[in-house]
Amino acid sequence: MKYIVIGLGYFGSTLASNLTSQGHEVIGVDNQYEKIEEYKDSISVVMEMEATSPQALKSLPLHDVNAVIVAIGEDIGSSVLILSLLQNSKVKRIIGRAITPIHRNILHQLGIKEIIQPEEKTALMVSSILQIKYAQNVLELNHENAVAELLVPEKYVGHSADSVNIFTRFKLKLIAVKIPSGKNEIFSQHDENYTIEYNIEIDRLLKENDILVVVGNIDDIKRFTES
Repeated sequence: MKYIVIGLGYFGSTLASNLTSQGHEVIGVDNQYEKIEEYKDSISVVMEMEATSPQALKSLPLHDVNAVIVAIGEDIGSSVLILSLLQNSKVKRIIGRAITPIHRNILHQLGIKEIIQPEEKTALMVSSILQIKYAQNVLELNHENAVAELLVPEKYVGHSADSVNIFTRFKLKLIAVKIPSGKNEIFSQHDENYTIEYNIEIDRLLKENDILVVVGNIDDIKRFTES
């Protein structure tokens, strides 16, 4: 797939680099030469450009990509202008980044249908992690339910998944176990550091650094980690 990412700040550059590493064609655009130099080896194509210029923007293959993502955050004026120009050019899929509720509201008024607010999502995720003991990652499905990645609670280390009986006792579905791929290492939450086991052997003993991926009611998840 092909994408254009406009704005190579931390969010935009990370997004563009990740898409590139996943095998997609990405054009990264920024008006600062330093950013172009910094990311020229990690993004498929980088271009120094003032994207607020209609003429410059039209030089991009806007209609030959799967989506154009405007990742600009702090410069709300540039974000709004570029998104407005993209709307006028009838780009088939436009994704805007908002950094405040007011910014989001402005983009809604422009008619932008896909708006991401990563800072807000990160804050919500961190608040969820803080309220659930042993949580490494939490995706809230709604106010009552979530998918959670949990370090094995201390009392269950050395027990089998079957003996913990997580479904009957806590009404949680165990989706997978993430098993560290090495020894005596500090692991990030990136999946490449783990083996993902979906077909869990019921007699396998749970280890200290294993991560249980569960889905269910948030109160039941808390009950499991605090029992």
